Amino acid sequence: MRLAMLHPLTLIRRSLHLKLMLSAMLVIALIMAFSVYILYLGHAEEQAQKASVRMQENLSKLFSSKQPEPHAMTDLGKLTPDAIDPNLDTLICRADGALSWSSLHMPEVVSIKETICRDLMRYLGGLDQDYFFKLHTIKNGESYFIYSLRFLRNHGAGPTTYYVVMVDSARRYQAQTRDYLYRCIRQALLAYCLLGALLLLTSFWSLSSLRTMARQIDEIRAGTREALSNDYERELTPLTSSVNQLLENERQQTQRYQHALNDLAHSLKTRLALIQITAQELKLGHDIHDNINEQITTMDQIIQYQLRRAVTGRKRLASKGTEPVPLIEKLLASLTKVYRHKKLQTGFQFDDDVFFHGEQGDLMELMGNLLDNACKFAISEIQVRVSRQGSGLLIVVEDDGPGIDPGKSQQIFQRGVRADSSPGQGIGLAVVTEIVHSYGGKIRVDESPLGGARFHITLP
Repeated sequence: MRLAMLHPLTLIRRSLHLKLMLSAMLVIALIMAFSVYILYLGHAEEQAQKASVRMQENLSKLFSSKQPEPHAMTDLGKLTPDAIDPNLDTLICRADGALSWSSLHMPEVVSIKETICRDLMRYLGGLDQDYFFKLHTIKNGESYFIYSLRFLRNHGAGPTTYYVVMVDSARRYQAQTRDYLYRCIRQALLAYCLLGALLLLTSFWSLSSLRTMARQIDEIRAGTREALSNDYERELTPLTSSVNQLLENERQQTQRYQHALNDLAHSLKTRLALIQITAQELKLGHDIHDNINEQITTMDQIIQYQLRRAVTGRKRLASKGTEPVPLIEKLLASLTKVYRHKKLQTGFQFDDDVFFHGEQGDLMELMGNLLDNACKFAISEIQVRVSRQGSGLLIVVEDDGPGIDPGKSQQIFQRGVRADSSPGQGIGLAVVTEIVHSYGGKIRVDESPLGGARFHITLP
């Protein structure tokens, strides 16, 4: 479950295209969200301004419609309720909290008609403002725009302070603001999708040079191209130049290695030819003469094999395959002579018709290193088993030596690492591992029933 959750993160981490896409989409999303928020605030402010202008217009309408009346309580003349917007609740309150005049429609305002002026005066009187406009939210959650204008009237007993208060429900303004917000969000989402599609196309086009570079590197690795082209963008030119320089250095180094190996092979072939001629001229026994010729032939085969490997690397060479049993028997016989002082007992078990689907030189190199290792560390006995495993091959080599420390069971397959402190370069098992992996096989080591190490090799 955890791996399934981490898989998308791993995919994003390993994809430059996805990183660029997600980064750009995140930036665009933040910009759009901020823009929608600013538009929302602007529209809400615009609605508040509309409410304020509406109330001012109705205030002017209210005062322009008054008629003189000597006995009016407000000293404002006669005010008719139908002179103002019916959707507005209007009150005229004195500073002492008395209601002088009202035109009320909203039930929540009508219900508090008797106390509304006192409540308003306690609030507005403390502000000491001639003009007041605010969005107010009462306890039931409803919001209202409240507009107030303070003025004085003198009706004989001295000046009296009045407050014209208009109340308008903010519900419809807020509904319009919400509708506007939803429209903005829908339009932003549509624009976001269009920008995402455009960004996908542009990013795919922008990264085409990297895909071209990867394709050319594959061609270089396959041997169909020698270097990267020079028609890349200015930003990629330093990279392509460095890669081409690296390839050229590697090519020159490989060429030097090939020349050195060719020179070495030529020198060795000449010496081997002289040894062969000398052996023919000497009056040696038949067995000795055949043995020398056999070793000279084997050395020549090894030289040719290593020369081919120097040119091709660890690529698999075309081969019809080989029978492993005769080769292993020959190697066992030769190594028994080399380590004759140990008087080793060798056991060799094999299935009928076993076959190695590869080059003979690879098998000789592989088995030669494994068997030489076994003979070197064995005390008195080594065992070899070759059997079929499906359509492939299983090779087991074990000895009765000191074995391998479990802590080094993986390190010994690395070049330069040895299982003991004896002289040597630690190359043999690394070469074996390279050959096995070049065929898509596997190699592992464990403890043998004989007491030493046991190597398992599976080859397809």
